[in-house]
Amino acid sequence: MVSSSAFGMIPLFSMPALNAGMTTLSVVTHRYAIGSIFILLLMLWQHENLKIQWGDVWRIFILAIFNNLGALTLIYGYQFMDSGPATTLQFSYPVFTCIIMMMFFHERITWRTAIAIALAVMGVAFLSGWQPGESNVSIIGVVIELLAGLTYAVYLVLVPVLKVRNIESSKLTFYVFVISTLQLLAVAPLCGGIEVAHTPSLITSLVLLGLIPTAISNYTLILGLKKIGSTLTSILGALEPLTAMIVGVCIFGERFTLIIGIGFVAIITSVMLLIVPAKTTKN
Repeated sequence: MVSSSAFGMIPLFSMPALNAGMTTLSVVTHRYAIGSIFILLLMLWQHENLKIQWGDVWRIFILAIFNNLGALTLIYGYQFMDSGPATTLQFSYPVFTCIIMMMFFHERITWRTAIAIALAVMGVAFLSGWQPGESNVSIIGVVIELLAGLTYAVYLVLVPVLKVRNIESSKLTFYVFVISTLQLLAVAPLCGGIEVAHTPSLITSLVLLGLIPTAISNYTLILGLKKIGSTLTSILGALEPLTAMIVGVCIFGERFTLIIGIGFVAIITSVMLLIVPAKTTKN
């Protein structure tokens, strides 16, 4: 619950930086640079080994690419639509994961999967906020946030495919953050550079962004997986979009309509259908 709620606070700490004129690239670079420092301090405190095999470097490099794409599209989408619905759309990644597994790994489609995909499509339509006669600007945000969900789904699929599951979770997280930061710094000169936080409030927001929805959310996710397993952890992950929606409405004054509410419920229901195991009948 702490992990998913913490991740849902990304808008709370990223929106002030975006509203201050900082670019998405700068925000995400600060997020992973600061997050990697906190994870490193945690690993040193727990006396964890930092060594990895050279053969794992290129695998982590690939994971970092999709990690960056997911983070950049998530935060960039906030410029086109409210952060609550935007984060809920990114939460559709289990649906994308399921579709990828069916298309490329020949997993069979079940009635639960078909219903989940249909609900997800309906949820996307409602969360877009589209109304007849209105501007389609929000559709741009929907596409961007769906790309965020898709890239994160690819990230999850690649973890077992690239055979990095044997690396300790905190160590893998640390090196993904570090390489993600280096990749962003490498492309920064092509995108106008990285803006440095220059006010106390902005510095505070970025430090909290690197700490709460980055370092704390990832670390408590690992603890949760070890204590209660992946299924229950995934179910409690529904607190992520709920937290983001509450933050958006209560802190940033974002609208919450019946249509958005229906879309929110549809997305959550579709994800629950996919991650809650079906009951089996004993012979």
